[in-house]
Amino acid sequence: MFDQEPAHVSNQPATAGSATSRDQAVEAVNLQGSAPVLVLCDHAGRWVPPELADLGLPEPELARHIGWDIGSADVVRRLAGLLDAPAVLCHVSRLVIDANRKPGDPASIPKVSDGTLVPANQHLGPAEVRWRLRRFFVPYHRAVARQIARLRRRHGVPVIISAHSFTPRLADASRPWDVAVLWDTDARLAAPVLANLRRDPALRVGDNEPYSGRFPVGYSIPFHAVRPRLPHVTFEVRQDLIDTREAAGVWAERLAGVLRQPLSDRKLYALHRS
Repeated sequence: MFDQEPAHVSNQPATAGSATSRDQAVEAVNLQGSAPVLVLCDHAGRWVPPELADLGLPEPELARHIGWDIGSADVVRRLAGLLDAPAVLCHVSRLVIDANRKPGDPASIPKVSDGTLVPANQHLGPAEVRWRLRRFFVPYHRAVARQIARLRRRHGVPVIISAHSFTPRLADASRPWDVAVLWDTDARLAAPVLANLRRDPALRVGDNEPYSGRFPVGYSIPFHAVRPRLPHVTFEVRQDLIDTREAAGVWAERLAGVLRQPLSDRKLYALHRS
């Protein structure tokens, strides 16, 4: 499904305030990176194509966490540079179609998100769903698959790293963690990363909290890493800690710091034996 040339990939970063176009829906950065690592950002932006008229939502709603992972794009771009690794980012708002949900899942094109009703998603027919899938979901995952294929040809077995952000509160639940590490059965990278993060007593580190890698709600890591048995890890950073470029840079340096030692272990670059 994703083994063809990515349809629309831009090497120019799209920022929250920029006018994103169809050609900027997928951003690929640092493709010259020499590390056998790929960094992913599923919710880098909050772009809605003009024909969807902001999904019937006011701009302040699209700017909330329901529209994108605040700060994650800045973390991923900086992390990719620090690791000398390529990265692929999706700038389409997850309210249009969620790049990290399996097509057909109710959360793939949400009708309601954290209490906000999304008018344009209420009565979608199959043709509209297919259009969003083909135009936005597929090009991103093709771009990811293409980079993984390139890394496999060059290095054998690459590592996949995904980065997200989470809101300090969701509904009535407080989420006190600063950072979380998500993983399932393959702990080869998650275990040393967790140990390294926990060396800082000031950090509140979640192990599969507030989201769990053991509950199959995601798509990108299960499809591109777990299924082909590639080493991987997912980070979740609390969004108020990375909501400026400077703060995101600090966190990217922190994540790079906890990754460097385990990424230097050549035994990591092998298929997982489940």
